Amino acid sequence: MKLLIIRAENGEIKDKQIAEGDFNNVLKNVILKTLELWDPVKSDLIIVRHKQEIIVKLPIKRGQYETYSQFNLKRKGDSASFEIPVYLISFENQWIDDNIIDSKVFVVSPYVDDYVTDKIVELAKNVTSQKEEDEETEE
Repeated sequence: MKLLIIRAENGEIKDKQIAEGDFNNVLKNVILKTLELWDPVKSDLIIVRHKQEIIVKLPIKRGQYETYSQFNLKRKGDSASFEIPVYLISFENQWIDDNIIDSKVFVVSPYVDDYVTDKIVELAKNVTSQKEEDEETEE
C-alpha cells in the first residue's frame, strides 16, 4: 500500500513523501521518528486518528471511481464525497484554555492520488497555521 507522509511546521510543508508498505508498520515508524524530535518538557505528544472528508466534482473517471469507492464513496448532488483515514501526530503544541495549537506535526494517510494529496497538504498547513481566530467577532 502507498502512504502519504507529510511533515508540517508553522503553516509550511517541510517534507512530503510517498512510502510503500504496511500501513501500521509505516505509521509506527513515523511515530518512532517523531519521538526523536519531540521535547517532552516543551510539549505533549498527541496522536489522533480521524476520517478526512474529500469532496470531488462529478463526473469522475472510471479509475477514480474504483479508487474512491474503497473509501465509502457517496454522491451528493453534482459532487461526491469519501472519507480517508488520517493520523495526525503532533509533537510541538501548546494548550490555550480548552484548545490546542499545533506547531509541528506529521500527517499520515493512504496515498490516493494527487488531488487527495493536495487536500491533505492543505489540512497539514491549516492545522499548524498560527492564525488566531477571533471568536468574539463570530458571536
